Amino acid sequence: MKFCLNKLEILLIFAIFFLVGTYAVPDVNEAHYIEKAAHFWNPDYVHGDFFLDSQDAHAVFYWTFGWLTLLFPMETVIWIGRCLTWFGMAAGWWRMTRPVFKRWGFGVLSALLFLFLNQKCSCAGEWVVGGVEAKGFAYVFVFFGLGELFRNRWNRALVFFGIGAMFHVLVGGWCIAALGIAWLVLNIHERTLKKNGSPADLEKCFLPSLRELLPGLTAAVLFTLPALVPALQLNADVPAETARNATYLYVYERLPHHLLLSHMAEHNSVKLGLFALLILVWGFLCARPRTSHGDMTFRTFICGALVIAMIGWGINLFIEIAPDKAASLLRYYWFRLADVMLPLGVSLLFIRYADGLCQNTRLSGQNTISGQNTRLSGQNTRLSGRRLSGMVLLGMAVLASGMTFYGALGKFSKPMRPRSCSGASRGETWQELCRFARENTEKDALFVVPYTTRTFRWFARRGEVGVWKDIPQDAGGLCEWWERMQDQFYAFDINKPGQTYGRAGSFTQMPKAKIELLKTKYGADYIVRNKHDLKGRHILMKTRNGIEDYELVFENKDFELRRLSDTKREEAAQDQASP
Repeated sequence: MKFCLNKLEILLIFAIFFLVGTYAVPDVNEAHYIEKAAHFWNPDYVHGDFFLDSQDAHAVFYWTFGWLTLLFPMETVIWIGRCLTWFGMAAGWWRMTRPVFKRWGFGVLSALLFLFLNQKCSCAGEWVVGGVEAKGFAYVFVFFGLGELFRNRWNRALVFFGIGAMFHVLVGGWCIAALGIAWLVLNIHERTLKKNGSPADLEKCFLPSLRELLPGLTAAVLFTLPALVPALQLNADVPAETARNATYLYVYERLPHHLLLSHMAEHNSVKLGLFALLILVWGFLCARPRTSHGDMTFRTFICGALVIAMIGWGINLFIEIAPDKAASLLRYYWFRLADVMLPLGVSLLFIRYADGLCQNTRLSGQNTISGQNTRLSGQNTRLSGRRLSGMVLLGMAVLASGMTFYGALGKFSKPMRPRSCSGASRGETWQELCRFARENTEKDALFVVPYTTRTFRWFARRGEVGVWKDIPQDAGGLCEWWERMQDQFYAFDINKPGQTYGRAGSFTQMPKAKIELLKTKYGADYIVRNKHDLKGRHILMKTRNGIEDYELVFENKDFELRRLSDTKREEAAQDQASP
C-alpha cells in the first residue's frame, strides 16, 4: 500500500509539471536547442544556416538526446524530451521531499508552491519546468542531489551535481560551488563547537572531512569535464579583443535581463522586491531549530546559493568603473542558482513549519489535577493559537498552489499557439508563410526574417541570416551575430554605418541599399516582411520602402515574401537547358 501511494505521489507531481510546462510545440527555447541537436547528428539539416553551423556549447545534451531526431519527427522528439524531464524532475522532487514531510501529499503541495514562487519571485527570470533543453535534464539530477543532502550524504550529492554539470555546466557547477561554500561555513562552525562547546554541542558535529569527500569530488570533476572542456574551447585561438568584445555584447546587449542586477532593478523592480521579501522569509525559516544533520546541510547549501548571488551583485557595482572586467565575470549567471534554490527552500521549509504548528501532541498524557488547571489552560490557549497560525500558513500555501494550478489549467481553455514567436507570427498566417517557403523555395535558400521571430527555420526548414534569439556561444560567432543584427535591424542609413536608430526591426522602412547589402554580403535570397511591423512604433526616419522593388512571391493578410535574387533560378534554368 505504501509503495502504491509513493508511486501515486510521483505521478501527481508529474501531472503538475505536465500542466505547468505544456505549451504548443515548439516552446520558447525548444526550436533553439532541438534544431541544434538535429544539426549535430545531421549536418545537412537546414544546410548553410549561420546559427546551426556555429560551435556547440551543449554537446553532451546533443549527443545523448539529439539522436532521436534521426528516428522521429521533431515534434515527437520534443514530447519525448518533455516527458523524460518532467518525470525525472517529479521522481527527484519526491526523493528530495521524503525526509522533509511526514504527511502524504505534501510533496505535491510543495511542488505547486515552488512553481508559484519561482514564477513570481525569481529576479533573474530563471525557470525550471518548461520546454526541452539542457538545463531541464540538469535539474533532474540536481533534485536527486538535494535529496541526498537532506540525508547528509555529501558524496552522493556531489555525484548527482556532477552529472547535472555534464548536461549544463553552469547549473551543476554552481550547485557544486554552493556545496563548497556550505562545507566551509559548517567547517568553521564545527571547529568553534569543538574548541568551545559542551559535550552536548559536540553531538551537533557531522561534517565529513575533505579526505572523506574525495570520492565524490573526483566523480563530480570527471562528470563535469565533458561539458567544461568544450565550453573552455569556445574561445580558444580567438584574439583577446574579439573575446572581450563578445563578452561585452553578451552581457550588456543580449542578456542583461539575466546577468545584470542594475537592469533587473530598472526593468523588473517588482520581482526584485519579491525576491528580497523571500530572503526575509527564508531568514525566519532558517532560524527555526534544525531537525537533522541533513536539514542543516540543506539550509547552508541554500545560503551558499545566496552568497553566490551576493557576489554577483557586488561585481555589478563595478560595471561603470571597469565594464570589460565586470562583463568577463558577470557572464557566468551569478543569480541563476539563487533564483531556483531560494523558492525551493522556502516552499519546503514553509510547509513543514506550518504543518509543525498544526501538530498538537504536547498535552497528551499530561496530568489535569486541580493544581495544574490554570497552567494547562494557558498552554491550551497558546497551542490553539499556534495551531490556528499553522492552519493560516498552510491555507496561504494552498491558495498560492491553487493559483498555479488554475493558471496551468487556463491554458487549455483555448487553442494553444507557440510562445516562441510574438505578434502575428503566433498565428496561422505565420505557419502558412513558412509552409509556402518550405514547399516552394530552394532547400539552400537563405532568408532575412523579422528579428522577433524564432520559428521560421523550424517550420520552413530554411536557413536565416540571423535572428535575435539564436545567439552563438563562441566569441567569434557572437561577434559575427552582432554584425548580422546590425546589418539587418540597426543603422538603416547605409551611408552612415555609425548612426543607429535602435533595434527598429522594421523592414517596411528598409531602403533598397540596405537590402542590396544583405544580398551581396550574406547571399540572402528572400526577405519576409511583417506588414504590421510599424504598429505601435515611433517612426524615427522616413524612407521609401525599398522592399517593393523586389518580386512578391507570397502574401497573406499579415506577411509577404519577396525574392531578392534570381541567380539560383537562372542557374537551375541553365542546368535544365544544357545537354
